Amino acid sequence: MEKVLLIIDDSKEIIDVVKGIIGGLFDRVEFSESVEDAQNKLEANVFSYMVLDINLKEGRNGAEVLRFLVENPENKNNECPVVILSGIITAQFIEKFNSKFAGIVTKPFDHDEFVQMTKDILDAKESANYKDIPTATCELPFTLPVLEAKVSKVMEQVRKNTKLKELFHNLNIDRNADNYIMSHVGMLINASTAIAMKMEWNTEKTLEKFVYAAYLHDMALAERPDLARIKATAIELELMQEKMTPADHKLVLEHALIAANTIDGIPEIPADVGMIVRQHHELPKENGFPNRLSYVKITPLSSVFIVAHDLTHYILENPKWTVKDYVVKAKNKFKGPHFAKVLSALSEMN
Repeated sequence: MEKVLLIIDDSKEIIDVVKGIIGGLFDRVEFSESVEDAQNKLEANVFSYMVLDINLKEGRNGAEVLRFLVENPENKNNECPVVILSGIITAQFIEKFNSKFAGIVTKPFDHDEFVQMTKDILDAKESANYKDIPTATCELPFTLPVLEAKVSKVMEQVRKNTKLKELFHNLNIDRNADNYIMSHVGMLINASTAIAMKMEWNTEKTLEKFVYAAYLHDMALAERPDLARIKATAIELELMQEKMTPADHKLVLEHALIAANTIDGIPEIPADVGMIVRQHHELPKENGFPNRLSYVKITPLSSVFIVAHDLTHYILENPKWTVKDYVVKAKNKFKGPHFAKVLSALSEMN
């Protein structure tokens, strides 16, 4: 997410000084010299950090900007940290508005202290923004004592990387009562890693790939759990087109590509995860989507994930499911040597 600084001061000299001191911590810097301009910018933009002078043009002051935010609680900048920049600040001002600002910088100010204050405030804001990174419960369908540690390790990697934190944070918007997407993710992590371990593909890196793929494969559908529930072949999806809006049909058809393209652009995510996600709706008889691949073009890792994904849907739709019943059905759907090995491993699991 772009970091944008807003400096509100009627002195161009002070604006230039502040920009020179802390501007490098932001992707973009904007400024206002009046209350009216500041209010207009707050209406039209989202800011990450605000530096506000008390005394502004024509006898106006920073209290009016703070009052604007107080009186407009729906404004998207209400959570933006505000640092007051002033030579004189009264006790009455502090008492009235102290809940609206994150710090005070008194003129003249120490440059290094100003930089450190800004870094501390931005770090605290970022931690707060990502405190709700979702962690899926991976207890079913198979007992895997090591799985919790594997998932915890991946989530720790996520929390240490800004791009990954933002990506995972955006998954946490499925607000329906059963939290379908997170339930689906947890079960998919369990099934894919269990099958891989049974096949003795249990290196740290391989299991990590399945955890990432499970979390991110439906990321483009995070706001639409109703669409994430759809289980269809390419032909079935075509038949459903008349009952869907063009935008919804396009999103379902392309969501794997959207997610994979995003993943491919983040080097911290392990190699192969993008490919697994790109192929997770493919089927070996060339009736999957988006590319209708044959089994010879579906990778071994993708084969594991595709079967685990299908099994996850089967379990969620059939409360009395058994491995035996699923494998019988799956053998008619999944052909080819890679899939045969996956189903063979799965049939040995109870």
